[in-house]
Amino acid sequence: MTRDDDYVLGRSISDSIRLDAQHLLWKMHTGYELHPEIPVTSDMKIAEVGTGTAVWVFDLARKLPPTARLYGFDISDAQFPARKLWPKNVTLDLLDSLTEPPESLAGQFDVVHLRMWASNLRGKDTSLLINHAKALLKPGGFIQWEEADLVHQFVEGPKAEDFEREINEMFDKVGLDYSWVSRLPDSIRQADLRIIETERKTFDNDLKHLCTNTYLLALREILQGVKGILGSQTLLSVTELELHLYHLTLERTDGIVYNWSPVTLLAQKSE
Repeated sequence: MTRDDDYVLGRSISDSIRLDAQHLLWKMHTGYELHPEIPVTSDMKIAEVGTGTAVWVFDLARKLPPTARLYGFDISDAQFPARKLWPKNVTLDLLDSLTEPPESLAGQFDVVHLRMWASNLRGKDTSLLINHAKALLKPGGFIQWEEADLVHQFVEGPKAEDFEREINEMFDKVGLDYSWVSRLPDSIRQADLRIIETERKTFDNDLKHLCTNTYLLALREILQGVKGILGSQTLLSVTELELHLYHLTLERTDGIVYNWSPVTLLAQKSE
């Protein structure tokens, strides 16, 4: 059983392709799937919470020994590939990552991976997710987290800057609070996890266009989700934003940049 699903992004085929493209973006940005500080063993068990299309799990499974076990968990299976396409050492399953994990999963994993929970949490208590991930880990296990900071953005171009201001006003109006990302390292420490590495920097120039494309697609999904949250009372202003976003997508090859800031973090549970 899972809680009511209030995922603000979409799960259509175009939304899934956007997730897969974001995986490429992160891979080119960090240079790895699994952080190089994490030791690889033949019997390791890895879990990803909020796996979506499972693209990270599938990609990593190709790099690890075939005896390693990988699990992708999500509150919805709508974006899971068909079961017959799963690698032999991969399992995908439903799991609510904002609750305590079942005893069968507690303390079972060497690594827990999280990526881009910004719009999933949007102001919720981050300790729910962090404590869930910590509970999944074996003593000495690692949390690898890649997150999008939607507050500290890199935006270039007058129309892009105008749109950023307008949509941030809408975020405030509907309670989409992304400020928790800036506090993520402190939240990890408060959960008694040791931070090994944390980094925030803008994308290199050759990745800014890919981030812009995927981000504009995500914002289109978010605006659709906002309609579902508040309904007719914001329909007109959201529709106007959607029109502005449409015109912005037409100009994305003319030098505009609309990027969130990538944040990476590696932490470890005590032995």
